[in-house]
Amino acid sequence: MAGKNPDQLLVRRFIQAPDAPLPIDTNPVAADLAMVLQKWDPTARSLTVGFTASQRHMQGNGTVHGGVISTMLDLALVFPILGALEPPKVAVTVSLNLHFEKPVLPGDLIAVARIDQLGGRLAFATAELRRGEGGGVLARATAAMAVLG
Repeated sequence: MAGKNPDQLLVRRFIQAPDAPLPIDTNPVAADLAMVLQKWDPTARSLTVGFTASQRHMQGNGTVHGGVISTMLDLALVFPILGALEPPKVAVTVSLNLHFEKPVLPGDLIAVARIDQLGGRLAFATAELRRGEGGGVLARATAAMAVLG
């Protein structure tokens, strides 16, 4: 936990000035999924992020691997929490619950993650994965996170 968290610095910069989408270049996993911060809603305390699932993220049946979907949602859930915390405080996932609702096909996806509760030691968030703004829910996740620092 030594040093500054580059993901946190990036998301805090975006939340302060969410004028244009911001690609995540601070995290190799997020970069592999082409993660982009798209929209911050301060009233709902929600962050919309985009992902691109490519052929390398597929399993044999032509759908995106469940572990990749889990990774997308875990990233989406922690970013608004990181943005809300004052450094050097950070958050790490201690519990992740995921429900698959429909098969996820490769392509452009969005996740909308909302801070449900932010305390001194724990944070809670929920997220939905969709294909675009008007698309139906493909997967839902909830997380509990330990606040460290």
